[in-house]
Amino acid sequence: MPGIDDEIDRLLGLPLDEFTKARNELARQLKRDGDADGAATVQALPKPTVAAWTIDRLARTDAAAVGALLEAGEALRAAQARLLAGGDATQSLREATAQERDAIRTLTERAEEVLQDAGRPASPAVLERVASTLRAAAVDDEGRRLLEAGRLTGELDPSGFGGLAGVPAAAPRRKARAQKSSAADRRHEREEEQRRRKELRTKARELERAAGAAEREANKAEAAAQKARRRAEEARADADAASAAAS
Repeated sequence: MPGIDDEIDRLLGLPLDEFTKARNELARQLKRDGDADGAATVQALPKPTVAAWTIDRLARTDAAAVGALLEAGEALRAAQARLLAGGDATQSLREATAQERDAIRTLTERAEEVLQDAGRPASPAVLERVASTLRAAAVDDEGRRLLEAGRLTGELDPSGFGGLAGVPAAAPRRKARAQKSSAADRRHEREEEQRRRKELRTKARELERAAGAAEREANKAEAAAQKARRRAEEARADADAASAAAS
């Protein structure tokens, strides 16, 4: 029989309507085989939300697009870290933000196809939850791991990256730093992390607004240039016509 990790991957790769029945059957089989721990692990697996299931399907069928998002997320985290350290990372942050936005747009469009192929409504609300979860997962360590493994079972919040919902991927467990720190130290670390995230979100919003303004100005300039070219072409045509009439 396949290992428990392989079985979990199989369950999460099933059509959503088949998940609950298959999970319960697997848990019963593991219990009959004497694997009480495995049975409990499987039985505790929550049925994925529609958005999470869709993203897991993308991780299995479109790994290249998911990889592009993870790459953009890593670049975004690096640029944000340089900004917090006092470095000049404005341009790299803009570029990473644009790359992340493009990757999320691509995956959201493909998510719509996944939902339609599965006979599920690709409503704007569902697609927005897909996009917001992708955005959160791209810049969070645990979210990135679950996204890459296709093991999300719930949606993530981009504002705080809290409530990560998923099952353990087949990877060694991390050693908890909490074993070496007091409760006060852990609380301080959480507060510091929340402060850093707040600063990053503020900077990201400011840069996003600046990038949007620059794009709008560029669009206006392009429209003005096209209008000027049309006027020049019309003037040239009038001049040619006048020259022809005078000859």
